[in-house]
Amino acid sequence: MSNKLFSGIMPALITPINEDGSLKETSADKIIKLQLDTGVQGFYVNGATGEGLFLSEDVRRRMVEIAVEACAGKAHVINHVGAVDTQQAVRLAAHAGEIGCDAISSLVPNYVAKYTTEQILDYYRRLHDASGLPVLVYCTNLVGSEPYAFMREAIKLPGLIGCKYTMFDYYSMHRITELNGGDINVINGPDEMLICGLTMGADGGIGSTYNLMPERFLRLYNAFRAGRFEEARSTQFEINKVISVLLAHNCIAAIKLAFTLMGIDAGDVAYPGKRFDKAETNEFIKEMREAGFEL
Repeated sequence: MSNKLFSGIMPALITPINEDGSLKETSADKIIKLQLDTGVQGFYVNGATGEGLFLSEDVRRRMVEIAVEACAGKAHVINHVGAVDTQQAVRLAAHAGEIGCDAISSLVPNYVAKYTTEQILDYYRRLHDASGLPVLVYCTNLVGSEPYAFMREAIKLPGLIGCKYTMFDYYSMHRITELNGGDINVINGPDEMLICGLTMGADGGIGSTYNLMPERFLRLYNAFRAGRFEEARSTQFEINKVISVLLAHNCIAAIKLAFTLMGIDAGDVAYPGKRFDKAETNEFIKEMREAGFEL
């Protein structure tokens, strides 16, 4: 069986929360179903965009349960289980297996401890053993200065199928896509460079701003796959105008504000994250409109 299980456009879901950190379950369901209607191929839950590291274990469990229930065979669900407490990560991995996720993913464990490569690989072994699910490494600079060298060893692990590659070194990405005779699932992370990732061999993309622009990212992906490269490029540039505004206003907080302005209460980012006052909100709306996104 091939390791290339996932492709296409997969939003890294935001997690709509109340001020006390509890989950806005109705909003979560609406956000997922809104994007399902556009035809996205999957979701990445409880990752950096989903603020997984800052939320309670109970909220993380319920958020992925809602995603699995809403998708029900319509789209894939990849659950990020990484946590500061690695025992929690193992528990979340086991839960993901129990509820029927399609795969799990994780950042490397606490980098402050400066674990060896073998210790990190053992961590991914434990996640797979606990879940029984395919595993994607969340590949950031936390894996060290040589992502290719790390993935060369990681792809040998039972159940480890590839990585979510959230780095800007596309030379290394391409080298990773050639590992294991090319049978490795590599998903692009940086939203603003999806076309670069696809050009260098990525199977699809997982991204924060996909939450707000799934149709545009699907258009880019489909144009690229059909060989309409100029259309794909111009769509990336169109998308990047909006991304520039989101980044200028604290991306995750801005995405949540955008959903709230569109009628789905996404709450704020986890405390003490950014809160928008009236003047900032009005400026955000103005800049988004100028970038071609109506709120």
